[in-house]
Amino acid sequence: MSETTWKARLVGAFPLFLFGFVGILSMWVGVALAQEVPAQPVPSTPPAKKFDLYLSGHVMGLFPQDKDLSVSGSRIPHTDVRGTIGAGIKFDAYPWFTRKIFGAEIEAFGLGGSVRAPRTTSGIGTTQAQGSLISVNTMYNLILRYPGETIQPYIGVGGGTSTGILYNVNITSGNVGLTGSSGDFAFAYQFLGGVRTFVTKKLFLFGEYKYFATKYSWDSDGAGNQRVKLDFQTHILSGGIGWSF
Repeated sequence: MSETTWKARLVGAFPLFLFGFVGILSMWVGVALAQEVPAQPVPSTPPAKKFDLYLSGHVMGLFPQDKDLSVSGSRIPHTDVRGTIGAGIKFDAYPWFTRKIFGAEIEAFGLGGSVRAPRTTSGIGTTQAQGSLISVNTMYNLILRYPGETIQPYIGVGGGTSTGILYNVNITSGNVGLTGSSGDFAFAYQFLGGVRTFVTKKLFLFGEYKYFATKYSWDSDGAGNQRVKLDFQTHILSGGIGWSF
């Protein structure tokens, strides 16, 4: 083979050699970059919460309606039922399948008050009453709310149990005198409405009104264990602070 022919073939093969070299170099650079630069994770949307959960505590003032005491069916007129203050704690849950509009709530709260009736004399004799009242309640509520991010108005209805303790009792009804203390376990119900306002994404304040009612019937000490009854109904205003989970 002449020198001229060899040189011509070398020149003709050079582009193929160059193309192959560039291809191999590109593959090597690609593998190197893949090993050195970690793959970036694809951002994912966090799963939506299946429940909105709230835990809160509150203090309350109560404004009882005056309902007369009765002793074995005999009314003690002009009974004055007074409230002081109370406090409670509650837990709310709003599930996804109600679009977090309907929820359930369990709450426990205690109230204090007094029962008074002035001394009066009538055809049945002398009547008068005084005593202190403690009411401890556990209620289960159904809540309808507007699930806003900042402001959430709501209404609800509930039922549960109430333990009423009447103590420091001094009751006179005709010729019957009652003293001592006693407790009763009774059914209670309530209607409520309020507004929850978030000051951060988790912390909220709330104000609430509720109408609460129950009926107590106490065993008395002495006088043939006469039954003392009270239809306890009260308006409650409360305010508190809570946390969203």
